[in-house]
Formats: sequence, C-alpha cells, structure tokens
Amino acid sequence: MTVLDPKALYAYEPQALAAVEAAFGPGGSTGGSNAAGPVLLHFFDGFMDAGEAGTQVVAHLMEDRQRVLLARFDADRLVDYRARRPTMIFDRDRWAAYDAPTIDLYLLHDSVGAPFLLISGPEPDVEWERFAAAVAEVVEQLGVRLTVNFHGIPMGVPHTRPVGLTPHGNRDDLLGLYPRWFEKVQVPASIAAMVEFRLAEAGHDVLGFSAHVPHYLARTPYPQAAIAVLEAVQAATGLVLPGGTMRARQDEVRADVDQQIAEGDGELRSAVAGLEQQYDAVAGAANRENLLAEPADLPSADELGRAFEEFLAEQGDGSGD
Repeated sequence: MTVLDPKALYAYEPQALAAVEAAFGPGGSTGGSNAAGPVLLHFFDGFMDAGEAGTQVVAHLMEDRQRVLLARFDADRLVDYRARRPTMIFDRDRWAAYDAPTIDLYLLHDSVGAPFLLISGPEPDVEWERFAAAVAEVVEQLGVRLTVNFHGIPMGVPHTRPVGLTPHGNRDDLLGLYPRWFEKVQVPASIAAMVEFRLAEAGHDVLGFSAHVPHYLARTPYPQAAIAVLEAVQAATGLVLPGGTMRARQDEVRADVDQQIAEGDGELRSAVAGLEQQYDAVAGAANRENLLAEPADLPSADELGRAFEEFLAEQGDGSGD
C-alpha cells in the first residue's frame, strides 16, 4: 500500500536527537544494533480504556519533571475536531484560552532515572496507515528496542479479585504465563493495535497489555487496573514504575465500592457473588483453552452493570434531597 510521506506528519524539536543520544548512547539514536536502546510506550485517548487504566498510567508517567518534548505529530491533520471538540475558555467578554489537542513524543525517566520514551495524545481519526508508518520511522530512527501499549477493557470479573491481564505481541518470552481468556475474535480496530500490528510486520519487537476492569466500574477511574499495567510493564522492560499515588488510592476505591455494594439491594450483592464464583472456578486453570468457555448459570456483566448503575443513580438522587 502506498501512503503519503509519513515524514510530513511529525517534526522533531531542536536538539531532540542529541537528547536521545545523551540518554541512551549512540546506538539509541541511530537505529543501530544497541541492545540497550529505548523502550517506547504508547497510549492514545479515544478508544476503549475501561477504568481509565491507560489514562492513569500516562498521567503518572507525565509527572516526571525532567521530561523532554522530543517531537510533535500533526494533530491538526490527524484529529477530527467536530467528532471530539477541543475546549475553550470564555472569560466575561472574550475568548481567553484554547486547549489544542497534541500528539507528542516525550523522553521520560523512571523512579531511578532510567530513560524511556512515550507517545500519547488523542487517537488519530484519519490517516492511520500514514501515522503507523510515521511511528515506525521514529522507532527506527531512535533505535527503539521494544514498543509497549496498554489500556483497560470491561470484563465480567469482580472487584474483589486480582486484576487480570491479556498480553499480546510477538515476543513469547515477554507474554508471561497469563491465563488465556480469548480465542480468535473480531473486534473494532484501534490505532494502538494498528501500530502494534504494523511494527510487528516490519520485524520490530512489540508488546501490549489489556487490563481486565470489572464491567460495573468501567466508567470510573480504577487504580487497581493502572497498577496492574505498571507492574506488567515493569516486568517486561525493567523500568521502575511504582505508581505510589495510585497505590495509595486503591484501598480507598475498594472500600468505597464495597460500601456501596453493601448498601445496595440483594440483587447487586448476589451478582457480585456470582462473578466471584465464576472467577474462582477458573482461577489457576491456565491449561484450559479458554477460561470464559466454562459453563455457569451466573449473572451476566450487563446485568451486573445495570444493577450497579441503577444503585448509583438512586444514591445520586438521594444526595440531592
């Protein structure tokens, strides 16, 4: 397939390549064979991200005060403003600010100062092949040794059990011994999946993690999922990404959800108990072909989600009296 020149989609900041070479050495900026080349993480807002797993991870990583902007992609070309309108500030009698969308490449550092790369921003609406080719150029130009993406997906699992992960990529040694929850399925595409697919086709090492978020908590920040992602990325890359702020919040979130379920009706508690039984029935059965194939007469994720949303709505109505 012939696409427009991907070089026109991004531009490096002055001294960007020098900053990468200083951080990673000559092999990390020339596309050479340096085995210690950069790790590139990428997450794009706009597709599925249950529990804001990916959003929370990026926010945590961007707390690095030593971050360096390396390059900017042409968001004005890639983003459909009418589909996702940016925000503006109106102050009394004039427009005071405009929050322009950006898709940026940053040089960041982990907790012990080790450098890595991150691309984040809104998911491109158009020119996916061209954007994927642009990312591939960056990977080759900067000598990236591994790209990793992540997000959250809603699952029929209880919040009272550990967060599961579905890994994917072309490195069996990095996929780990996670249970298989899926066989072959057809799903809507995302730019993160597209980039992973095209990079793998070109022979680059790729890896991704989908965190399993309880269906009934998919629309609220769920730090447990973000922490699971951080731990998986740490194990695969050697980066130190502890996520102290999110860890501090997970107990608070768990206690709040437990309280709301305890105060809800019996149907809600029964639904959660059903999910617990289903989870426990398949936990540790990694040798089974598909963990979700286990037959069980249990409440569906949709039924649980509706019950929980109805309870939350009732709580909201009561608070306004």
